[in-house]
Amino acid sequence: MTGRLFQGRIPRQLRSVDFRLLLAFEALIAERHVSRAAAAVGLSQPAMSHALAKLRQQFHDPLLARTSTGFEPTPKALELIEPVREAIRQVDRLFSAGSTFDPATSTESFNIRMGDLNEVLFLPSLLHRLEKQAPGIALTVQHLPPSETVRALEASAIDFAVSALIKHSKSVQSIELSRDRMVCVMRRGHPAARANRLTTRAFLGLRHLRIVQSAGDVRFVEEALFKHGLQRRIMATTPHWLAASYLVETTDLVTALPESMVRRLNIDGRFAVRSLPVGGAEFSWRLYWHRRFDARPAHRWIRSMFENVNRESRG
Repeated sequence: MTGRLFQGRIPRQLRSVDFRLLLAFEALIAERHVSRAAAAVGLSQPAMSHALAKLRQQFHDPLLARTSTGFEPTPKALELIEPVREAIRQVDRLFSAGSTFDPATSTESFNIRMGDLNEVLFLPSLLHRLEKQAPGIALTVQHLPPSETVRALEASAIDFAVSALIKHSKSVQSIELSRDRMVCVMRRGHPAARANRLTTRAFLGLRHLRIVQSAGDVRFVEEALFKHGLQRRIMATTPHWLAASYLVETTDLVTALPESMVRRLNIDGRFAVRSLPVGGAEFSWRLYWHRRFDARPAHRWIRSMFENVNRESRG
């Protein structure tokens, strides 16, 4: 049996909380301008100025400091903004959890973690479906390193993530979107393209462009090489999949790219593609979310749209 959150009286600081002040605070930090913040939340300019005064008193901090270029948030305000935004999101979910979701009239917004590769693979079909069935829904794509993705899901900073091989806790759920594998890609006239098959020795002797999205990102090829006690010659590193394809097209570097992406980019045969002797095992692109949203109608509907995209990609 769950006990009360507060065993005695409700703390004095909570008794005095006005939720509208949190909305005002979020608008002030986002806009950094009293009049614009007032317009954003539907208050008059004097009312917003009064709200700012109350917030300063509540938090014992100026929150917005005037500079030569306008107002800037204080360190205290920057420390508070994410917890305040999360509180607003949670209250919004609390009051919308039981409401009927109609995609045709919904104006909800969703934050999705995707790399540039996943934007190419999955976003066009998803946007096409939203355009037809839910024109009022807005998506914001964020690029986050894999190391930060799970934390963002757990903190509700993002609603979904599309990625692969991410280690996570039991609180994060996922479904498979598609199967893929890494292949070695080089320009069509590359000397190594004369051979139809790359040996491990030949592969390791080439000059490589590595694609990693954070310092500790060893997914795909690097982890496989490490397990075999091997190391390739890294000449350059980039976090961008699409930029990597252009770089290998215009240099003698080679790189490892997902085969699904290469099929889209290599319609004109500009690349030579070879199987990887190491690190070419199949993997899954997956959709990740936090289990707290399992029953939320809008969230379930977006997941169903991703599953439809998945079925469409499989033909």
